[in-house]
Amino acid sequence: MWSNLILLHSNDPIKTLDDAGLEVWQTCQRTIAFGDRRLFPITEEERFYKGHEVFHGFEAYRFLLEVVSGLRSKLFGESEIQAQFRDRFREERVTDSNFALSLLRLRDQILEHTKQIRSKYLTGIGRQTYGSVADSYLQKHKSVTLLGTGKLATSILPYLVSKNKEIRLIGRNQTRMTELQKEFSITTHHWEDYKPSTEAIVIASSFLPFNWESMIENSSLILDFRETGFSESRYINYIPLSKILNDLQETDEQIQSVKMDLQIFLTELTREREEEQIHIMNGWEDLLV
Repeated sequence: MWSNLILLHSNDPIKTLDDAGLEVWQTCQRTIAFGDRRLFPITEEERFYKGHEVFHGFEAYRFLLEVVSGLRSKLFGESEIQAQFRDRFREERVTDSNFALSLLRLRDQILEHTKQIRSKYLTGIGRQTYGSVADSYLQKHKSVTLLGTGKLATSILPYLVSKNKEIRLIGRNQTRMTELQKEFSITTHHWEDYKPSTEAIVIASSFLPFNWESMIENSSLILDFRETGFSESRYINYIPLSKILNDLQETDEQIQSVKMDLQIFLTELTREREEEQIHIMNGWEDLLV
């Protein structure tokens, strides 16, 4: 059904595309853009465009399915990406697209297949959200300062609040902090207005003012979700992202087995979509409706 689908992908979440004919979805790990080959000037032979990988047709469908299912996330099988995909392509957010109806059908089909993958293969595979991982390290900490107001921070926040912890949210976006303060029982502070003490610190923002490195030295725990963190020797009880991912290797043997089975299942799902093409000659059949 998706023979004319094109997907452009970059592991840089900051890199974006503003080309006409593309719908862009950005997460904390990647940037993905969708298009239709009949509307966007790119040939089937092209594999790169403006620093982005290019996937065509059913290969694009399979890649998107792997991303939304959490199979390409650093935390294998994490479930938060599914909600981010669903929210990005809600009806009200794609109504101005030239291929809005096709995007909504693509969304529904991807979410249906993601549900099948998660229920069949990913149930009970380790700790599958960044929030649950943070919670596992912070069980003994009643007071937590969360740095950041972006997607990662807001995915962690509900887990911490649900455990009745004293939460302080630090950020720059006053509008977003006000929204979160209405939704959760937390206090909020601008970076320059808050002085950390000995509470646990969760770093969920790539932005960290220069003076904060010395300000958090006495924290009871520093949980750092950034790609590039501090030198561990500088801090007591410092847990970088690399250690978090290593600690999750306890489920690696099970995950490797699941990955093999998933490749077969993904091939079957993609083949089903290709077989539909026999009956629908143009792929995105509703494109110009």
